[in-house]
Amino acid sequence: MSQEASTGEPHDLDEIVLNVDVTPPCPSCSQPTILLARYPHSWRNNKGGTVSGFRESVLCRVCDRDDSAAAPLVALYEEDGSFPADKLDVFGPLAAAWVENRRNTASTRDSSTSRSGSGEAVTSSVMRQKS
Repeated sequence: MSQEASTGEPHDLDEIVLNVDVTPPCPSCSQPTILLARYPHSWRNNKGGTVSGFRESVLCRVCDRDDSAAAPLVALYEEDGSFPADKLDVFGPLAAAWVENRRNTASTRDSSTSRSGSGEAVTSSVMRQKS
């Protein structure tokens, strides 16, 4: 099953990887994060070609508390200091909404700037260019 990102490129939903066990510190505040998402991302280079790769975003309890897509995940985590296994039916849709929000926010930001920030990083080792 594929989904159209705001770049117009198809993305395979099976390629989204969520990690709650090992997450890097927040790039904005250096606090521990509670979720790492790795998902497909593509953009147009200066020559008009499509560059495809992956973007990684982290969920920070401090920085993302007021973000409308992230706040429900932060609240779910803070109920008992983890993402409870018995609430996966709640976690899944919330995580999917958060990833889609990050994907769309990143695409909008990439069209106006070449920098990446706010808990997001482009993983250059997995980039592949299409002509």
